[in-house]
Parts: sequence; C-alpha cells; structure tokens
Amino acid sequence: EKKEAPELRKSHLRDNIDYIIAIAAPSDEKLQQQAHKYAETISLLLSRLLSNDIEGESYNIISRCLENEGKDEYATTSTLDNNAVAFFQWLHSRGDENRRPSAAQEQPMYAGFLALFAFVTGCIGRLSSSAGNVLLLRRILPFIKADKKPRYSENSARIDLGLTCEPLDGNDTFQRDDASDNIEMPRRFDEPSYRRLFAVVEAKGGSTPADQTDAFEQLILYSKNMYAVQHNRRLLWGITACGAVVKACLFGPNFMLASTEMDLGSEEGRSELVRLIVYWSFCELDKLGYDPSVRFNREHGCMEIDVAPPGNGDGTGKQTFYLCEVIAVAERVFGRHTRCFIAHRGPGSAIERVIENGVIIKDAWPEAAESVENDDRDKTRYLHKIHEELPGDRYDGMYPEFLEGGRVYFGNEDTTQQFVGDSVWRQLNEHAEREGKQMALRVHKRIAMKGIGKPLKTINSCLELIIIVADVMNCHSGIERCNILHQDISTANILARVLYDREPGGMPINFDMAVDIDGKGNAIRTECIRTYPFMSVGNLEGSLHSQTALDDWKSLLYILCWLGTYDWNTATLRIDIDDLEIND
Repeated sequence: EKKEAPELRKSHLRDNIDYIIAIAAPSDEKLQQQAHKYAETISLLLSRLLSNDIEGESYNIISRCLENEGKDEYATTSTLDNNAVAFFQWLHSRGDENRRPSAAQEQPMYAGFLALFAFVTGCIGRLSSSAGNVLLLRRILPFIKADKKPRYSENSARIDLGLTCEPLDGNDTFQRDDASDNIEMPRRFDEPSYRRLFAVVEAKGGSTPADQTDAFEQLILYSKNMYAVQHNRRLLWGITACGAVVKACLFGPNFMLASTEMDLGSEEGRSELVRLIVYWSFCELDKLGYDPSVRFNREHGCMEIDVAPPGNGDGTGKQTFYLCEVIAVAERVFGRHTRCFIAHRGPGSAIERVIENGVIIKDAWPEAAESVENDDRDKTRYLHKIHEELPGDRYDGMYPEFLEGGRVYFGNEDTTQQFVGDSVWRQLNEHAEREGKQMALRVHKRIAMKGIGKPLKTINSCLELIIIVADVMNCHSGIERCNILHQDISTANILARVLYDREPGGMPINFDMAVDIDGKGNAIRTECIRTYPFMSVGNLEGSLHSQTALDDWKSLLYILCWLGTYDWNTATLRIDIDDLEIND
C-alpha cells in the first residue's frame, strides 16, 4: 500500500486549487449568508484573543462577543476560553519548521488542533443558540484520542487526528460501528473509527516540501480504508497540517484536489480554515461527500438505498431497498469505487425471502459520456437486450436481469439540464473548463438486478466449479448470439448463483466493458481492457486485431488454470490482481 501512494499522488493530485473551500459552501442561499456571517465573527474573535496580552482577559472578551451562554457543553465561556488558550499556546510555541523534526515533535500539534476545532465548533453552537431561528445541521468534532489506530482498519497505521460529524437535525445517514449501536450516536467521541470518520487530519511537525508530500501520501492511504467501510461516501475530505501551514484536500473517484496554503499564523489563513469548518457545519450532505440516497434506517437497524427508475433524472419514482449483505466494497482510493449489495424491498432478512425476492444492487463510478444518449457503454442497454432476445426458459438465472436504475442524480434545481452528478461535480467541471483542463468523466450509476450470487471463493467442491463454469460458457454462447461481447471474463466477474432449494449454478456479471459485435463476430478493440491474468495473448501484446468471442473463451480457460494453481477458497491467500506486474 505504501509503495503505491507516491504514484497515486503524482497521477491524481492537483495542488494549490483556490476554489476548494468554496465547494463546501451551502447551496441554500440563506444558509450560505448565515455561514459567511458566522465565519467572519469567529475569525474576528480569534484575532482579538490573539492580540490580547492581558492575562485572564480572554474570558471577558468571549463573553462580550458571544451572547447567551446556554447549556451547550462545547459553547460555555470557560470551555471556549480553555480551547482558545490551548490553541494559542501551541501557536506561540512552534520552533523552526524548516527542518525535518522527529515524530515526537508532532505531539504538541495534536492538542493545538483539537483545541482549534473544538473552539470553532463551540462558537458556531453559541451563535446559533443566540440567533434562535438558525438550524445548525451538525457539529464537526475531533475524536478525543490522537495518534490512534482506528477501528475497522486493514493495517496497523495510526491516524494523527480524526474528525467526525454529530448530526443535530435528525438527518442521520451515518453508519454504525455494530448492530447494537443503531439507536443513538454517542455524544462523546473517544476512540476513532473508520466508519465514523468524516475526515483525517495528517500532521507533520515541519513545513518543508518533503513534509507536505509525506502528508498527502498518508491521506491517500487513510482514504482507502474510509471508502472500504463507508458505503455512503461519494467524496472524501482530508486536511494536512505541516507546522502551521494547513491544506484542505478533496478526494473523488479520479482526482485529489488540494487547496492553497492556510497559514494559521496569519489572520487570513485562520479565517480560511474557520470558513471551511463553518461551511461543513451548515452545508448539504452531498457537499460533505455523503450520499443522501444511502441512509441508516434506525427502526430496522440496517442501511437502505434508493434506486430510481431508468431515465428519471430528477429521482422521482424511486424504489427503496433494504441492504442485508455487502458482497463488494470500494477497495481503492481512485477508480470505479464499485460496491455490490444483496438487498430486498422490505425489512426483514429471512434467507428464503432474500434469495427468492432479493436483488443485487451495484453502485459504481464508470467512465462514461456526459450525455446519456452517447453513453455507448451503458450496461443497462446490454442487459435489456439480453433479456429481450434470449429465451427465458433456457437461460433463466444465468445472467443478471436488469430491474431498475441508471445514473444517480440529486441536488439539481433545474431538472431540464443534463449534467452528471450533483452540485459538487457541477462546480468541479465548471472550474476545470475555465482552466482549460480535461477531467476524465466518471458517472455515478446504480442499478438493481435480479439474480443473487456469491464470489467463487465461497464454493465448496470441484463439482460446483464445473457446474458454474459450464453455466457461464452456456450463457456466453447466448450473449454472443445477441451480438454482444463481454470483454472482461475474470474470477471477479463470475458468481456462484444462489437459488433457494435449487441446484447451484453460475452467471457472468459486470457488463461495463461489453461492446457490440458485427455479423461476423468482430469488435474493434480501441483500448487495452480486461483483467490482466485472464487476458488473451493478443490483448496483452496490444495487438490491433478485432476482438472476438475467442478472446473471452481464452479468458475462461485461464480462469480454470488460475483456480487450479491458487485454489478458489484458500483463506490465507490474497492476491491483488491489479498489482501483478506484467512483463512486456
């Protein structure tokens, strides 16, 4: 993991982007005005406190600037005073940041940043209480313990500081740590957990270019863990703090954007960070990077997900499904972020009901054309065609049957416009166009399909494997007669079909790479696709020959060789096929 972080940084990072903070601003005009007012008030208060040289006077300054102390534990004058003093003590105690400090010299930063975030959050709560009619949507709070390994981590890496969201408006979409924690989110945030992390703060004692590079790469590693366990995350925020120099980072499926420098030693730098924290407290969920269409259902103790009928760009007529099992997670920082779930239309998880009436929901960010009409790799089109042209009795259950879904739209006030994604993506694309830069367009798609299956690693015998592969070969022959070429036959794209009280079987999935073929069975390959260990030799060599069904058949043979070599359910063997080196 660590060795790939430098390459990911080089290929995906765009640094010194001056509009990152503005992306977090609330879309609602009234909330945006309120956020601007709060940010200005808090920034001025910080400047007054910093310029004060009378011992003990900070308490009185806070009391005069902020009315109505109230009962908010984060907003009492004494708490705000203590946090302000802790932050300023760290700010004044910094040494030479232009040298490489030891890891131990990062420790004082933790208390300083914890105090700053707690101070700003407390001020926001105090101002909202005084305003009376202002609805504060959430608190952005730091986890109390710093330099800790979060729960649900795939490695031993410790994060410096973690931020979390405490919802205050009842719009609680955040995942829980376990099934018993489904009623209330605790007010106290002690140990960090990747499921509850909103953002990571990576601290470095120095502010050299090397420190900044290291901080970016650490954020990349942490983001991988967050995507894997937070199934309702579309975008991720992060912060690097190199000495007193802070940068806000925004992660998407194909980019990492970093803001310009915010120097906490300057009034301007502090004001920018305060503005970001205030924006996060008032903005819509999609601005935070969460998906409003994937929520935690308190009553039933499970996640629920909305799937809209095809063609409904405004999200009307959506169907809500209840998730009962996660079968694929977003395992990488950048890319398709494919997630797959077994779900059903009503609460309850009786195995007979799930298998007979359940669906597979696939959520991913494939590359696509901006216009729906020009999206020639829309898998729903191929699934529709297969369903219409293949006889149901012979091929029933051998391929995923499309039910509903398509592109995920929300946050669009003007549904007559064809744009991809939500307001965050619209802003990013508008800025990229003004800069004359092209961003590879990835489109958020979600579909529900009939056909429940499990990965090949779950099968128990060679006989089952033979049945599954035979079904896949049979289905592929039928798909070929529909003039469709799958193009990505791999172990990850074959499922062991699950049918209640019936014999096991197999089915190919993931038609994202499928193409049309002509009457002679040829498809012109325009790019090197497929999964490396299962690609035909011609494809590996970059040959410009027309792709045919023969390339898919070769992939099936290579799968059998692969499974025979590595086994299909060896618990101790984990091979990341995307990381295999291919010798030219």
